[in-house]
Amino acid sequence: MTQKRKVTLKDVSAASGLALITVSRALRHPETVQEETRQKVLKAIDDIGYVPNLMARSLVSNRSNMIGVVVPILTSSLFADFAQGAETVLKQANLQMLLGVSQRSTDQEAEAVRTFIARQADAIIVTGFTHSKACRKLLQAFHGPIVETWNLRPEALDISVGYSNFNASVEMTQYLIAKGYQNIATVGGAFENNDQAADRQAGFLHAMKTAGRSVPPENILAVPNPTTIESGGALITALLARPDPPDAVFFQAELPAQGAMMACLSAGVRVPEDIAIAGFGDLSISRLLPVPMTTIRIHATQIGQRASEMIVRRLNGETDQPLVSDVDFELMIRKSA
Repeated sequence: MTQKRKVTLKDVSAASGLALITVSRALRHPETVQEETRQKVLKAIDDIGYVPNLMARSLVSNRSNMIGVVVPILTSSLFADFAQGAETVLKQANLQMLLGVSQRSTDQEAEAVRTFIARQADAIIVTGFTHSKACRKLLQAFHGPIVETWNLRPEALDISVGYSNFNASVEMTQYLIAKGYQNIATVGGAFENNDQAADRQAGFLHAMKTAGRSVPPENILAVPNPTTIESGGALITALLARPDPPDAVFFQAELPAQGAMMACLSAGVRVPEDIAIAGFGDLSISRLLPVPMTTIRIHATQIGQRASEMIVRRLNGETDQPLVSDVDFELMIRKSA
């Protein structure tokens, strides 16, 4: 099989019948050539399938126009919304998003960051503040803007965009206490490599302690990451089988909360009369359940948009913008609690 030859700028010149320097000028500085000339070049590019060498161009401009984004998972619609929000803003600024998935592994996050840097990314967006030593060294040595998202902590490397997971959990816990629930259990995600989950649990414990409530160890539970609907169903079934089951369960992730709700409805357990259920995330189906879910609404799309907006401003030379952007959260009170 004959190896195909790479299409070059010289081929565009030959196909368009224009001088090489004219073709180059039409691509790099289209405002300096006539519209008819530019259209000839674009038609030739389309006809022969020419793709500009962006890496070579970045050596000249010192910009690749590529932004690296690391998310923990793609199965969650929240992180899909986050990535979509980021991409929308970047596209408007003629920047291209490179997407990496860490699977909540700090090693995989480091590998994604290393790849972005090797490809001359102009900026990097990561999820959370939990990084391996190797990843932290890479980010600290990186020349461009870095945005840590989905949480707010004082140890940010550069820019942070998100909301306080601690405060969100405190607010939900205080609400459940104020509603009169006496035996409140909490269910978090796996805490390894997840500062958001750790801060949510810390917020729950802080609110309970402040209210003078003790929390028995059996009322602090976790489901594996990535969280699933099935895990919530199995867990609520086990809780209801206890001699003294909780009267409220605060799921600090939305999917298992939805699974718990479905399991209760299937078993004839009344929500919230027999047991109250609260979630965290406000996925679209939560308000449409037979018993609408009380939950924390996360503005995922806004987090992505804000992170990208701050990057665009930094790349455009705006250095006086704040380094912390709090998109906040909302307590959504519905029938389930």
